[in-house]
Amino acid sequence: MEDGSNTSNHLKQIKNWLLSHSQYLNFFTILVLASVPNPLFDLAGIMCGQFGIPFWKFFLATLLGKAIIKTHIQTVFIISVCNYQLLDFIENEFVRVLSFIPGLATIMPNLIGKLHTVRDKYMSPSPPVPANIKVNKWDLSVASIWNTVVWLMLLNFFIKIVTAASQNFLKEQQEKELVALSNDSFESNLSTSKSIQAFDI
Repeated sequence: MEDGSNTSNHLKQIKNWLLSHSQYLNFFTILVLASVPNPLFDLAGIMCGQFGIPFWKFFLATLLGKAIIKTHIQTVFIISVCNYQLLDFIENEFVRVLSFIPGLATIMPNLIGKLHTVRDKYMSPSPPVPANIKVNKWDLSVASIWNTVVWLMLLNFFIKIVTAASQNFLKEQQEKELVALSNDSFESNLSTSKSIQAFDI
């Protein structure tokens, strides 16, 4: 029971801190949150919308953070992970530092062997598929089902946008026609009343 109330208290404290410091959601804060891969950026985006941060401030900080800074961070990370010389250097330094810890010297060779196996598994190129083996074209998997659902949602979204735009266009056209008809009927009523007045005279 105490754990639940403790968690609830911590969540309330975090919420209160976020709400009290939301005024500091400036360009630099949004840029930092967009640059680092973390789930907090979604929360920051929601809070920016809630507290009325101007769109262009949010958009430019997000564009710079995600398109320039985060992309370069990820590129450097991938290049460094795929670089055998750098991996070997890091491994040697890691082994050197861990060799100072008593008891680890006995399990280090086994651990290093497992790390080498994993590295060779993921770093080695996949074997080429021989030409005489038929490759299945249609593979029903969770990923293909998910991709189909996403594409159907996008198609539905596109259809709804086109439908709403065409309905708005038709509504404007009908309003223009109604205004023209009411003007025509007003003018015809006006001319009819003038002709009646002229006939009475």
